[in-house]
Amino acid sequence: MIEATLERWFDLIHGNDVGDRSAFLDDLLDPEVVFYSPVVFTPQRGREVTKLYLLAAGSTFGGEPRGERAEGKGEDRENGFRYTKKVITGNQAILEFETNMGGKYVNGVDIITCNDEGRIVEFKVMIRPLQAVNMVHAKMGAMLKKMQGDSSRA
Repeated sequence: MIEATLERWFDLIHGNDVGDRSAFLDDLLDPEVVFYSPVVFTPQRGREVTKLYLLAAGSTFGGEPRGERAEGKGEDRENGFRYTKKVITGNQAILEFETNMGGKYVNGVDIITCNDEGRIVEFKVMIRPLQAVNMVHAKMGAMLKKMQGDSSRA
């Protein structure tokens, strides 16, 4: 089941036409999904808050491709985000990624668990090194603040 879920996740990450990204995530995430951020102590519970974090991460990490994607690698040549390793078993996947942000190397893993219906029930992100964690913390904080400000004006 996780393979089909991952294919949909990769469609979103690689900037394939998924329509409304928020609606796409509504279908991909279980209503009770739990998100573990590398920079927030408490787990974030529920679809709406998880969507907010994932959409902010997509903007922060450059999830919307701006350059030509490297053939077969899932890599955007301009921002460099790519998954480098995948470990898949049962309903769980560990996806190692790397990118550059502001000239700093960022390495991490997404640990994704889905239920038997193929919806993501847990999404955990871990990042290294410390400089990368600090940069992600600052950039994600700014992006979340901007996104929350934009939604409050609507």
